[in-house]
Amino acid sequence: MFLLALLGAAAGSVRATILWSDLGATLVKNTGPGHDILGGAVRGGGGSTNTLYFKFHVNPLSDAGTEEYFAAFELYEGDSERLAVGNALKAWGYGAFNVDDTGKTNFNVFETGSTNIDTADWRKTNNVAGNWGIDLQSSNPSPDGAGGFFKYELVRKGIERTIVFKVQYSADGKGQVTAWLDPNLNSNATEENQPPGLTTHFTADASFNQVRLRHGGNGDGWTFSEMAIATSFSDFVMDDSGPAGGAAGRTVGRGQLPFTFRVWQREQGLPQNLVRALGQTRDGYIWVGGDDGVSRFDGVRFVSFGLPEGFKAGPVQTLLGDSQGALWIGSVGRGLGRWQDGRFALFNTKNGLPSDSVNALVEDSEGRLWVGTEEGLALWDEGQLQAVPSAKALAGQPITALFAFGKSGMWIGVRGAGVFQLRAEGLTALRDPAYDRLLQDPHCLLVDHAGRLWIGAGDDSVLCREGGQFHPYRLPRHLARHYISSL
Repeated sequence: MFLLALLGAAAGSVRATILWSDLGATLVKNTGPGHDILGGAVRGGGGSTNTLYFKFHVNPLSDAGTEEYFAAFELYEGDSERLAVGNALKAWGYGAFNVDDTGKTNFNVFETGSTNIDTADWRKTNNVAGNWGIDLQSSNPSPDGAGGFFKYELVRKGIERTIVFKVQYSADGKGQVTAWLDPNLNSNATEENQPPGLTTHFTADASFNQVRLRHGGNGDGWTFSEMAIATSFSDFVMDDSGPAGGAAGRTVGRGQLPFTFRVWQREQGLPQNLVRALGQTRDGYIWVGGDDGVSRFDGVRFVSFGLPEGFKAGPVQTLLGDSQGALWIGSVGRGLGRWQDGRFALFNTKNGLPSDSVNALVEDSEGRLWVGTEEGLALWDEGQLQAVPSAKALAGQPITALFAFGKSGMWIGVRGAGVFQLRAEGLTALRDPAYDRLLQDPHCLLVDHAGRLWIGAGDDSVLCREGGQFHPYRLPRHLARHYISSL
């Protein structure tokens, strides 16, 4: 998961001006011309006078200092390239290309030794035909090595940025474009109060019926995420009732209740967009786990949780708020943590944990905590970790998923071994020759209110077991960025 999204009941009306969104993450590497990701959902230009807003987030894996490459979020009209925003070949910094002859550009700066040269002059000197590019202004301009700063920002590996741009279409096909590099999207932010230092104006033919994500050349590519097209800047801004983010709109849930979809991203205070685990404690706090540790969310703000409380930050794999009010933290290589009554305790192999890497946690109906680790199963009962004699056959094996059912039943997912049912009488493997390959790779388990067992398995599959029969489902290819990690 790459962001924190919650569904909640709503009584009032909500905005519904997000025209299209893809909140997942897509690694783009050597895609050539790329392919349309819109599926015909939105188009612009063609003599219209509408205004559209585009948003995307990038995590560059190709670096300005080491590789020659290009990467872009690019508008296409059929197979004709229109406005592209990202990094052009030989540009090295954030910019827009396929634009009109306006403004300055740093393109080819490392070869010419010049900075901020005129676009038309550069094209004439270097015998380049067609439209070239323009830099995006940045509030974090890169140092020029001579004690000053460039006007633009060089692309650096692992330094993520959000870009929003607006196109005001006109009847003659040209668009007036405003672009913001890492704009302020916090509560009360508006289009008008964005700092001039990160606002760029230019013109371009931005007519489109496709959006393509592109990368070519050297390096490991760019990861694009949090993409959306809207009719208002405010649709990307957190309002007083919470973040708007992507896909704000009304849907009908079970019982015909209206729901809103709200998204918290880094711009709304989420410490990082890679969310690996969620948990909620009895006091109502939501806890968010990622590669850098744990943060606490009260519905308005995020507060990091770490060394001052005694927890050394590290990759968090799973979180659980138990019936006694404690928060249990399963981490990678750091053991099992417990936060209760303002105190933190850590349990590891010295305390009876099979492995210091914890993958799954679940509380049963008797209040006992089951702990799935990379090397077997443990049980926290009466204040200590214990082995599970009835699951002795799973000793030393990676437990990836747990789900408690009934009074004493447990479903257990084991990587490379399958899915097992544990009852008082013993352990039983779930088998089906048609689906054994998927059953060998379980990521998550759920028993629904109708008693059906759901299994997230393999790269892009969900298995539903009902009445002893399996029903397989696969995610559409464009949604299967990663395996199903939660149900």
